[in-house]
Amino acid sequence: MKKLAFFQRFLLPLLLVGLFAVLSTTVYMFTLNMREIEADAHQETNELAHLLTMAKSLVEERVHSSMELLKKNSEALGTPHIRGTVVLNGETIPNLTFAEEAQIRQSSLVDGVTSIGNGTATLFVKHHDAFIRIATNVKIKNSARAVGTQLDPTGKAIPFLRKGKAFYGVVDILGEPYISGYEPMFDQSGIVIGAWYVGYKVDVKALDQAIKQWSFLDTGFAAIRDYNHQLRFVSERTQPLAAQSILNQTDDRWVIIKKRIPDWNFDAYIAYPKHEAYLQSIGNLYPILVLGSVFGCVLLLLASHAIKRFVLKPLGGDPETAYNLVHRIEQGDFNDDGTHAPPDTLIGNMLTMRQRIHDMVTELTENADRLRVSSSVFEHAHDGIFITDSTARIIEVNPAFTVITGFSREEALGKNPETLGFAYQIEAFFSQFFESTKQQGEWQGEVWNRHQNGETYIAWLDVFPVHAKTGEFQHYVGLFSDITQAKEQQKSLEHLAYHDALTKLPNRILFSNSLQKTLAHAERTKEVVAICYLDLDEFKPINDQFGHEVGDQLLVMLAERLQSSLRKQDTVARLGGDEFALLLSGLHSTTEYTETLDRILAAIEAPFYIANHAFSISASIGYTVYPGDKNPPDTLLRHADHAMYHAKTHGGKQYHLFDLQLAQLSRDKHQLKEDIAKALSNNQLSVYFQPQINVRTGQVVGMEALIRWQHPQKGLLLPNDFLPLIENTHQIIDISEWVIENALDQLKKWHLAGFDFYVAVNIAAHHLLDKGFETKLAAMLSKFPNVPPHYLNLEITESAAIGEINNVTHIIQQCKKLGVTFAIDDFGAGYSSLTYLRRLPVDSIKIDRSFINGMLVDSEDLAVVSSIITLCKEFKRTVIAEGVESADHAQKLMQLGCDLVQGHSIAKPMPANKVMQWAKAHAPFKFS
Repeated sequence: MKKLAFFQRFLLPLLLVGLFAVLSTTVYMFTLNMREIEADAHQETNELAHLLTMAKSLVEERVHSSMELLKKNSEALGTPHIRGTVVLNGETIPNLTFAEEAQIRQSSLVDGVTSIGNGTATLFVKHHDAFIRIATNVKIKNSARAVGTQLDPTGKAIPFLRKGKAFYGVVDILGEPYISGYEPMFDQSGIVIGAWYVGYKVDVKALDQAIKQWSFLDTGFAAIRDYNHQLRFVSERTQPLAAQSILNQTDDRWVIIKKRIPDWNFDAYIAYPKHEAYLQSIGNLYPILVLGSVFGCVLLLLASHAIKRFVLKPLGGDPETAYNLVHRIEQGDFNDDGTHAPPDTLIGNMLTMRQRIHDMVTELTENADRLRVSSSVFEHAHDGIFITDSTARIIEVNPAFTVITGFSREEALGKNPETLGFAYQIEAFFSQFFESTKQQGEWQGEVWNRHQNGETYIAWLDVFPVHAKTGEFQHYVGLFSDITQAKEQQKSLEHLAYHDALTKLPNRILFSNSLQKTLAHAERTKEVVAICYLDLDEFKPINDQFGHEVGDQLLVMLAERLQSSLRKQDTVARLGGDEFALLLSGLHSTTEYTETLDRILAAIEAPFYIANHAFSISASIGYTVYPGDKNPPDTLLRHADHAMYHAKTHGGKQYHLFDLQLAQLSRDKHQLKEDIAKALSNNQLSVYFQPQINVRTGQVVGMEALIRWQHPQKGLLLPNDFLPLIENTHQIIDISEWVIENALDQLKKWHLAGFDFYVAVNIAAHHLLDKGFETKLAAMLSKFPNVPPHYLNLEITESAAIGEINNVTHIIQQCKKLGVTFAIDDFGAGYSSLTYLRRLPVDSIKIDRSFINGMLVDSEDLAVVSSIITLCKEFKRTVIAEGVESADHAQKLMQLGCDLVQGHSIAKPMPANKVMQWAKAHAPFKFS
């Protein structure tokens, strides 16, 4: 039994510890092997990325050399400059010349530079913010040179060129990577007037061959994907579809190592199955398991011998006896229980210690009652307390004293309170005070004390003398508390009343006070004061995309920049949101405040770096000048606000001086918005209808509903005169719903009269994206059960459709379940039209009237119209042309394959009560 107990108490734990050590080592080595495999995968991913970087570097040298040749050949012709203007493809653009030679459509420079290799070259001229190709060997779809086209305004190079900087990088062209270079072209004044471009296609054959031979473990593979997550290269051992599926997988059966290649905008991957890594790691662990087992057995035998010799004998008895003894001592049981052990052993010494503790506890218990009375006074007080003797020397302090003053009890005893920083601002305060209070009694009040660490704090001090029963003076007792935080809170509340909590700038109240004082001073000194209203131009998108925390940080940084851009006598205040007010005082000329405003705009436009992002914003500033604008302070600030609105609506990034006529125009627009709110209830709105004709048969197939407003003072107003004012408000929803119900009511009447045509209604983006649009539409359709829903066609503008492509697609799909049809209005006006045509589930396309107007005289407009019609036919969309003003237009559209037309040459918009009369009189016609 003793051997079994020995095994259970000592050897079994050692055996378990040994097993745990072996298992821990095994797990550690297994994890280490897995990490090494993963590290190898990371290394190979870096090598893949390096391979593409090297390929880019090789081609980039040719780009640089070709760029130098292009610039050198250009400069040989003469200094670039702008000589007047020239018409290119119907558009007037600057005429770029080298010396006296105009470069428009001159191909010798660009062809000479890239005649060897798969390269392209271009000369651009800067037109406003765009860069127009005037000489190029870049080909468009019909193999013609792309002269007259502009550089993609959203491309990588545009921001660099506008700032007069060069751009070099990888650009994807028709599915192939090109190394491209753009460099700005300056005139003699250092102004950017154009740009040079050179690009070379990367030879990917060598890359493809190298990556095909790549392998990792048994079935792992290497791959390169582009920015659209499409495979460009993959190891030969893996099928591309299988590799794409693995890289897109969401389970954990494969380990995927990814490396970003910024220069290419590609991603390099090494992928391998986890089970292969497991098998390889386990195979490496077999020798360790064998050695660990042998070492554990030897260690167990040695430990058994050592425990008996070095543990049990010095212990002086059974370990259980020692454990029970310690447990009783821990529980506070110090009484003799009859346990014995040899002297000079651990148990024997513990028995001696237990007896000594028993004696000490007995003595402490006897003294506890005497100590409890005096300590309770100090331990339960939150205020600091000190007691002095008759000579004002401290004889006792409580714990709160040490917390508040920082002086320990030992440091305080025997000291006069003055030496511990009490009332340090009043010389000999306690010497005078103690002498007077012996007769006068208690004193209380605020004093400044100095903490042990040197910091100062405000304390409320209450001191009173203590006398013996005989009346003899014995002690002073002082009670005090730290009221610094309460004072600071009071001061903070006063500060918050006049300052912005986020930026710490003055708020509107303090700004108004400063403005009143400044105007009074300017009136006496005959100085000029500029009152400015500043509003940020691009702040809301930052708040929406990155959150209010980032927006708040940006506002704080902006406040610092504004303060540093102003003089000491100037004032900047935050009025709320992203609006600020500036007060520029002590001015004597226009130059002084315009220079300040220029400095402020420049400071705002510099990038803000927050959370590893660079944010660029601008501002619109309106200002008015006193005494030129001699009005009360509130009026002056409102005038500055009006001027700011003018600056914002004219492009922002500028400042504008208050103009009385401009203010009147703003008030007129505001009045018009108020009048719109009354138009529906006062029956001032009406719906006109314009026919849509089948271009082949001449038959009337539909009507477009067009709103009109009979304004009491301004007469009949067209949609563009008032709808833009409310297009992002709830008023546009109310009016659109009214037009839809009006159209459905007219459809009911026309169908009863035997006319079989649909009605198209324009829907604003704000209305389409409004929550519950589908539900409200269903409710309106249910009011007219005799009108088939497919006779209602809803037109949405191209910009609305593309701006919210995912939401719009979902809404259209839901509404089409109700039976209504959809059309895209003004198609072709946006730059992304063809890209999104296939994705939008619309039934018809209405070509923008600007292309129809010019198609008979402008070959490019004709090409656009022809392309749109061809593409719509491919996607089985009905094509409608608006703005058809002649039979020639209609005949040409019919030849191109257009389906429907509308325009003034057919019929102008007419009131609903004249539609049936016109339809009866209309004679179908054909164009041949």
